[in-house]
Amino acid sequence: MLQNSQSLIDSYKKFIKKVVQTDVIYCLKDEKEGVAVCNSNEFRNEEGQDVPLLTFWSESALAKACQEEEWLKYKITEIPLPEFMELWVFGMCEDEVVAGLDFNNNLFGYEEHPLQLLKDLISEIEATKKKIEFRGFTSLTDLKDYVQEIEEGE
Repeated sequence: MLQNSQSLIDSYKKFIKKVVQTDVIYCLKDEKEGVAVCNSNEFRNEEGQDVPLLTFWSESALAKACQEEEWLKYKITEIPLPEFMELWVFGMCEDEVVAGLDFNNNLFGYEEHPLQLLKDLISEIEATKKKIEFRGFTSLTDLKDYVQEIEEGE
């Protein structure tokens, strides 16, 4: 890793706690291009190529710091946490992309597979006993069971 591994892990833990506390995840989005994307520094596909990475932030100010160069015209967009958990994560899995979390303006930050990110969000929600409502899942347990089914099918 290019930076201290522990500081990246600490940043990831802070991201998880913050988005569960606020119920919001931020992204940079362009009407034509969609969500800001770059290449992963950590993950490779079976052909050895960099995996695409969608960028997300726990605070709008962190996203704003990345609104430069090719992302200058991208708008800061809020994603409600339940929507992210039940729609975005599974979409990323289908598209075989990973999540880049709280990236800095050098496009470096913590990278995680979407299902692991989802499991960590679920763990934090359970630890804080937070109430969360989904549209497609009846409960947090229902979502957890679905994740387990996916993992067992891999």
